[in-house]
Amino acid sequence: MNQDLNQLHDLLTAQHAALYQLLATAPDSDTMAAIITEMRELRHRIDLTQGLLLSQSSQQLSGLLANVTKADADLTKALGAVATATNVIQGVGKFLTFVDQALDFAKTLALA
Repeated sequence: MNQDLNQLHDLLTAQHAALYQLLATAPDSDTMAAIITEMRELRHRIDLTQGLLLSQSSQQLSGLLANVTKADADLTKALGAVATATNVIQGVGKFLTFVDQALDFAKTLALA
């Protein structure tokens, strides 16, 4: 099993759970809807990651994962101060930018 992708899977599932917990304290229905939408986005990346778990590893993937890990910490901090739907969308979107870079590269490894 690719340890980098396993770690990515763990980060994604933890953020999905964090968003689920955030639903209970969402200030309005727009924010709740945004949270649910972003949970779907994370779920899609979780599914993609699961399909790539057996692909080979590389130094470049490890480097991309380091970016994801930093973005994960930033998202965790941002979700602690969520005030609006826009904050949720922007925070998750920034995180997923780095996740998508790692997944796109991992797909090329799966072909090798």
